[in-house]
Amino acid sequence: MKTVTNCSEPIDSENSIVISGISGKYPRSDNVQEFANNLYSKVSSHLLPVDLVDDKEERWRHTHPDIPKRLGKLNHLDKFDADFFGYSPKEAHTMDPQHRLLLEHCYEAVMDAGLHLDDLRGSKTGVFIGISMSETETYWTYKKTHMPYRRVMLGSMTALKIAYALDLKGPAMTVDTACSSSMYALDWACKAIRQGQCDAAIVAGTNLTLHPYITLQFALLGVLAADGYCRPFDKNASGYSRSEANAVILLQKAKDAKRIY
Repeated sequence: MKTVTNCSEPIDSENSIVISGISGKYPRSDNVQEFANNLYSKVSSHLLPVDLVDDKEERWRHTHPDIPKRLGKLNHLDKFDADFFGYSPKEAHTMDPQHRLLLEHCYEAVMDAGLHLDDLRGSKTGVFIGISMSETETYWTYKKTHMPYRRVMLGSMTALKIAYALDLKGPAMTVDTACSSSMYALDWACKAIRQGQCDAAIVAGTNLTLHPYITLQFALLGVLAADGYCRPFDKNASGYSRSEANAVILLQKAKDAKRIY
């Protein structure tokens, strides 16, 4: 069977773009391995009905009748090694949790690729992040807590702040195409490497549901499954369920990679 491609010339295997590092946090999964084990074991990543969840985190609990009782939530958003990344406690406390998670998982993805951050500092490494919305400002706006020191974290600035913090000199782009944001970020990263704009690229997708306001909007729009279960391509499908995730991969050319997934 002949393979047909759109390329006019055969792809040079050494210049093929590969995934060399992976990191992330997912509902009921604090790392990639736990996520994989849950997938293989067919464990649902979404929470049990809220009234059955034995957890002290207020953000997991809501009382609005139109919001599904099952949502995908991440653990321990308050945990962050501020000293390691050079942030003061005051700065870390007012950072967008998505930014904190991205910093940690970018570092872990680099380490997973057999590298150290010092290997990439000052290099032509790009940062491409898919992020559709940031609910941090909504959370702060409605939270009855005085914030004497606040660093506004716009979603459009996410990739730039990651590139600055890690001293990466390649292109930095935040992509917002709603549900397809992270896939378009991956597409742009591959194009940038092929066009010589960068030698490697960090690609990430992130989403946190910090305040029920936006989830309620989707519920009133009628696109959420009332029982909180996604059933793609199933005759019983009744909508989708909002979920949190923070996923990072490192892209390199095959000839430069120490690990190839």
